[in-house]
Amino acid sequence: MAMRVALVAATVWASAVHADSAAEPELAYIAYTKGYWEAWVARADGSGARQVTRSGNDKTRVSWYPDGKSLLASCNDGTLVRVDLNGSEKKISLEQFPVVDAALSPDGNYIAYSFSTAIDGNDLWVARSDGTAAEKIVRMTKLQHEPAWTPDGSQIYFLSGDGGQGHDIWKVALTGRQTEQITVGALYHFDVAVSETGALAFSSNRSGNYEIYLQPPGGKPEALTDDPALDGRPAFSPDGSQLVFESTRGGQLNLWRIDLKSRELKQVTKLADGARAPAWYHGAVR
Repeated sequence: MAMRVALVAATVWASAVHADSAAEPELAYIAYTKGYWEAWVARADGSGARQVTRSGNDKTRVSWYPDGKSLLASCNDGTLVRVDLNGSEKKISLEQFPVVDAALSPDGNYIAYSFSTAIDGNDLWVARSDGTAAEKIVRMTKLQHEPAWTPDGSQIYFLSGDGGQGHDIWKVALTGRQTEQITVGALYHFDVAVSETGALAFSSNRSGNYEIYLQPPGGKPEALTDDPALDGRPAFSPDGSQLVFESTRGGQLNLWRIDLKSRELKQVTKLADGARAPAWYHGAVR
């Protein structure tokens, strides 16, 4: 009888371990690994973390393909790669080179990116996900960079600045190319993220230190963090109830998660060499 109970318990335990190990990753991010910033994936609480790139060049930004099995990665050398979570990488050739800040559209059909035309001069472009049919979508002077898609793919938020003491948030409609300025003259803004409800999260130094701000649709921005550390790169959870962001609180750049209702903070990664640039998987586009 005792042996039978032990066998049942062992079977239940093994099944639980198998189910846990088979859980799909929810976060992608960049972690410093053996001298390079490589792409990793994990569950939302940081468990099940595993490295998915080993190509030996620095990755700067990742975004999810809608199948949840691949990532688009921007690299420090100005190239783009599609990375399967099994580790294989395929270079995407664009008409422009080098490019920065690449972000995949929610349906996986387009890539938005910034291309430098001169010192303190970057234009915003969109191409098909295979790199073809590239088109400049914003005709503004100076710097346009860090594109962030709305969840329905109809608009792109981006940063614009003249190289001086300020970068403001703008948005552009994909149809018609109308632009709208969102923030005006409040020092630097970076790392825009957009929720399903149209709320914005971003990092700003308007208080004298980089904090995470939340701006509801039609509302004013409110500081979510207040810490001497640098807080940046927010990413919304699929239901918009949480943000994961990078922070130097604790002494090293790592990922933290904040509940937008309770304001409870939890550390997601605790890596000695650091983690940054999180992207939360939102599932296939309906």
